[in-house]
Amino acid sequence: MNNYNLITLTRYLSLFMVIMNSLNEINILPTYLFFLILIFIINNQIRYFNSYNRKSLMTASLITESFLVFLISNYVDKVNVFFFIPMILDITNSKKIYNKTTYLMLIIIFSLTINIRYSISDAFEYSFILLIISILCIYIHKENLSKSKTEKIYDQLRISEDKLKKSNSDLEIYIDSLEELTILKERNRISREIHDSVGHALSTTIIQLGAIENLVSFDKDLKELVFELREFVKKSLIEVRNAINTLKPDEYENYENLFKIKELVNNFSKMTNIDVKITISKYTWKLSSIQSISLYRVIQEALSNCVKHSNATRIQIFFNFNKDNLVINIKDNGTDCKNINKGNGLKSITERINELNGLVRFNSSSDGFSIHASFPKNTRGEIIE
Repeated sequence: MNNYNLITLTRYLSLFMVIMNSLNEINILPTYLFFLILIFIINNQIRYFNSYNRKSLMTASLITESFLVFLISNYVDKVNVFFFIPMILDITNSKKIYNKTTYLMLIIIFSLTINIRYSISDAFEYSFILLIISILCIYIHKENLSKSKTEKIYDQLRISEDKLKKSNSDLEIYIDSLEELTILKERNRISREIHDSVGHALSTTIIQLGAIENLVSFDKDLKELVFELREFVKKSLIEVRNAINTLKPDEYENYENLFKIKELVNNFSKMTNIDVKITISKYTWKLSSIQSISLYRVIQEALSNCVKHSNATRIQIFFNFNKDNLVINIKDNGTDCKNINKGNGLKSITERINELNGLVRFNSSSDGFSIHASFPKNTRGEIIE
């Protein structure tokens, strides 16, 4: 049984005992007493359902109920503890009453004052019982508050853990993507350097050996030696070219246009001190010239809008190459993005994506501003393989 059900059960048991006690101890004017008991119960229920979180109504209802108890005390032999238990429950569980101890002490003193004219021993006994009930109610209330606070902290920790896991996952994807781009770029650079230096040197050597071979045609042995040397260099050049083709990644062409966007992002980061991360899916396909230019301009405009209209310190860009389309997500952590007003920047982004037969959606929330766009691999009849 939860706390709310327990309080409700205790309240209605107390009200039931109030009714039974009043019916058994009527001395005079039973109709008038019944009317007072009825008002007592109605006031009690109104407070329970409507006044819990309003201090003024709660106080007015408690004063009214105390006055009703005083009137009822004139027609019964004694006012037992059940008359006061609902008030104690409401005081201890109200969110708007902070000085609960003062209210409870007033209730106990009021009980003592009413009953002392009938029996001093009963008056102190009832007041002592109410004191114990009050202490228990305050203790249970504090335990519930502590439990609620603990549960709230636990929920916040769980949410933070989920966010941390997601951030860690995004960071791993970003590191893998960055590492893959770096490796591809370095492999392409090395292959180009070998081609431009070693390959050029070997080609020049072959030409020079051919010239030397013509010059020494009078010496058969020397001519044969030069011929064998030239053939050896030719074979070496073929092996170097094979090594270059092996070293140069086939995927580089797919990433070539994305390197330009990465360079744009790096320059933007240096100039604005905004942390920008690009994450690219492992599966890629080569962008056409139209797609490449449009995508570059979209990213450029998105970064520019972030500087103009947001206080963002972090931007995340995701490129997800699916089999049939490219999905782009651009999200920042800006705080000034409550309303979306489509100015020239957002209109330009929309027009460029639409030109690629794609779709774009803008979203603004307390977490920042995001752009979700996509366009098909087949754009304007161009099928890129």
